[in-house]
Amino acid sequence: MSQIPLDSAGKRPRFFPSSGTDESVSMILELMSEVWIVRERLYALEQVIEDAGIDVSDRLEKWRPTAEQDLKLDKQREQFIKSVLRSLEANHVPGRHLRRSLDTAAQADDAGEQLTEAVQVA
Repeated sequence: MSQIPLDSAGKRPRFFPSSGTDESVSMILELMSEVWIVRERLYALEQVIEDAGIDVSDRLEKWRPTAEQDLKLDKQREQFIKSVLRSLEANHVPGRHLRRSLDTAAQADDAGEQLTEAVQVA
């Protein structure tokens, strides 16, 4: 598969005159996207559970993670923070994280490997 270069020779486009505004807007939009995905999946999950006849409202409120789950959540939180703040990187190229994930998935697919997740948040 041929690659389109992700690094540009020119300056990054600026839409706002203030320094940092473009990066802030980018962070906010990425965060909004992430939050919406979580809300949509949570809604779907609650509907599936409710359709199965299980009332989980009280269980959800009382649930506390185990030590192992807590470590897993810590790692996921770190990755989430990196993802949201990546627009502040000096050499940030929008879409690079997704491109890397798609390329990895395509390479694994070409090699005949089975992936559990085709695209991971980078």
